[in-house]
Parts: sequence; structure tokens; C-alpha cells
Amino acid sequence: MKNLFAFLLINLFTILINIGLHAQANSAAYPPSYHGDQISPREMAERSERTSELKGNPFLFADKDKKGIIYSKGNSFEGDSLNYNIYQNQIVTFKEEDSVFVYDSQLIDSVKIDDKRLHKMDGKFFEVIETGPKVSLFKKYKTRIAEGQVNVTDRSKGSSRLVIMDDYYVLSQDQLMKFKPSKANLEDVFGDQSQEMKKRMKSEKLEYKKEKDLMRIFEIYNSL
Repeated sequence: MKNLFAFLLINLFTILINIGLHAQANSAAYPPSYHGDQISPREMAERSERTSELKGNPFLFADKDKKGIIYSKGNSFEGDSLNYNIYQNQIVTFKEEDSVFVYDSQLIDSVKIDDKRLHKMDGKFFEVIETGPKVSLFKKYKTRIAEGQVNVTDRSKGSSRLVIMDDYYVLSQDQLMKFKPSKANLEDVFGDQSQEMKKRMKSEKLEYKKEKDLMRIFEIYNSL
């Protein structure tokens, strides 16, 4: 009888440990995004009614089936159907029945979606273009509203449209500054090494107006 009682205690203890480990494993599998909000189709419809006169896509990716990785406080979590809502500065996941899950941006350090890496600085997400020990280049997406045209016949106004735009930024000595690619602005970035950079750009036939070349230009400068 004593042996049976001991056997039952051991089995009960083992079951409790397994349950505890299973719960820890499940909680670790969820990214910090569980603090976000699930937006139902009904809520989406209500929001659509409030912005019914505004057309355009606020998301960075037209394809809603992008896989990605969320980075948070030293941890990383894989996610499906990730996207970046530029208009609202939110990382989201498209769920079933067209509902959207909005991640808590305060818990996100950066996110990689497809071939783009978005890094959060000053509460905003910037696309990483090129990083280095001297200077790093980023791109910040933004939206503007293009007002609808007025019909001269009946004076009715067409729907306003959401337009996606972007600006470059450079990070140097912990200072983040807007950057418009030009010869003069590049010279300001390169300083004493401007002449050397002119030679390198000429030899490799690099044009600062092309983003791929601009990436290479900053890569060369960081290697000098």
C-alpha cells in the first residue's frame, strides 16, 4: 500500500512538472506582440466608414503574405503575414477573415519583413539601408493626403488619396539627420575624405541618385 501511494505521488509530481514546462514553452513561443490589439472585421468596417473618402494603400508591402521576424529585447520571433502600416506607424499581422492584429510598438526594437529591415528610433520605424562605424543610412516612410479634385460641373469633390513618400536619414555620432542625396550633402558627410570619395565614386561609376549605388557609396566611406 505504501509503495502504491509513493508511486502515485511520483507520477503526480511528474505530471505537474510536465504541465509547467509545457506552459513555459508555449509562453516563450509568443512574441511580445500579445500585448497588441486584435481588430475585428466589424471594427475595420467602422474605421473604414470614418475614412471612406480616403483611398490608397497605407501598407509598405502590397502583398499581405509576407513572412518576417520581430526582434524584441534580445529575443526574436517569426511571424506570418507581417506588414508595416506607414500611415499609423504600426507593425501588423493579417489574420483570418480580414482581421488585423496590431503589435505593441513599444515592445519592438526592429522587424525584418521580406528583404527589408525596419529599425525603431525615436518611436518611429526606419528602413535600414546601410550601416557602418562612421555613418549609417536609413529611409523613413511617410504618407500625405492628396485632396480629391472638385468636379466643375456639379461641384462634387472626389475621394482624397493616401500617397506614400520617403526621406533618407543619416545617423552619425548618435545624431539622426534628414539627408537629401546631392553632391554638396555628400561632401558634408564625407568631410576630409571627400576627394578620396570622389575618386572612388568615379572609378566605380556610382550615381548617388540610385539607391543601390548610394548604398555602395556609404559602404566605401565606412571602409576608409
